[in-house]
Amino acid sequence: MLNFHLVKSQIDSMIRERKDFACELSDRISLAKEELRHRSEDWKELSRKVEESRTSWLVAGISSPLDIARPLPERPRNYTVLSSDGSQIFPDRHEALPCYLINISSIALTYGDKAGARLGSGPSLFYRDEDRFTTWGGKRIPADGEVISLKRTLMEFERILELVKGNEAEGNTIALSDGTLILWRLEAAPPDFRNGIMVPFLRTLEEFRTLRVPVAGYISYPGSTDVINALRVGLCPEKVSFCNQCPYTELPELPCSPIEGLTDRFLFSTVLDTGEASAVFKSSSKILEMYGEHHIYFFYINIGEEIARVEVPKWVAEDGRLLSLVHTLIFDQARKGKGYPVSIAEAHEQAVVKAKDRDFFFSLIREAMVKSDFAVTVSRKGLSKRIPGV
Repeated sequence: MLNFHLVKSQIDSMIRERKDFACELSDRISLAKEELRHRSEDWKELSRKVEESRTSWLVAGISSPLDIARPLPERPRNYTVLSSDGSQIFPDRHEALPCYLINISSIALTYGDKAGARLGSGPSLFYRDEDRFTTWGGKRIPADGEVISLKRTLMEFERILELVKGNEAEGNTIALSDGTLILWRLEAAPPDFRNGIMVPFLRTLEEFRTLRVPVAGYISYPGSTDVINALRVGLCPEKVSFCNQCPYTELPELPCSPIEGLTDRFLFSTVLDTGEASAVFKSSSKILEMYGEHHIYFFYINIGEEIARVEVPKWVAEDGRLLSLVHTLIFDQARKGKGYPVSIAEAHEQAVVKAKDRDFFFSLIREAMVKSDFAVTVSRKGLSKRIPGV
């Protein structure tokens, strides 16, 4: 039982601390904005320093002035937005049979002369040994939540690709995904498992590239600090920064500390007007060494209600037409969705698996087993959840 009296006192302490931080926030943002303007004047030097430095944080790669505010491009009359999302029912060892389910949605929203919408979802049941187990560092282990989530991500992109190949794409088309395109969770995975996800994922991105359909990942309320970290490198007095050999650790405050704690979202909220997008930056995530021509770049966009982060592959970032298409259609989708892309919101609604759906799913399995004269065995813990105590 949760003791809300104790929780309330801890909440009060948290609010006091956050209020103190909020008082400092305005000054930090002003300093960061000033640094952004200053470093934009000599952005090539900062770009060199960032590339040669070794930090303990992700730092944005720079290829243009940092304070660029790209105006909203004209929206085409006819266009299509494709999206997909997924949800899952994880395996439960307390249930009668070991299996799991992944539900993948498909959304095709077409605007203009042939306006229309195609919404749907499709479940996939996994119960065979090749599905329930995976190879991890040469060992055969059960597929856990992390493995299933990565598999679901891959299935989402494959589903969008099916929409493109199924002629759902009408004229100007983008593929819009909820969240990052950077599979950073694979960084710590052994090569055998990592390649099992990464190879088909990159193959899918390559097909999008061949079909000239730009892929974009939309991140609402981002907490990333890549650009702030680049400015922190600029604040460092050293010609090249090596954080693990920092000569300023004995000082009361490190030279890079004045803007520490800020996110890129705070910074660009003071730079971008509604509809504008920032310069395009290169992500330095280590896993991207495997991406090749699909290396992920990103920019920030003011959609009115918030600053969002948009991630695109290299081939989109370097193609002015595709980049402008992503910019204008994402803004349009967010406006139609009252601050959040309507295609992503619909994809979530079509894919979501609720708690009652999970319970019904396992009850269907037990019922099917009984009808087939299959012995049903449920753990005592699983049984206790369904039988009320005294």
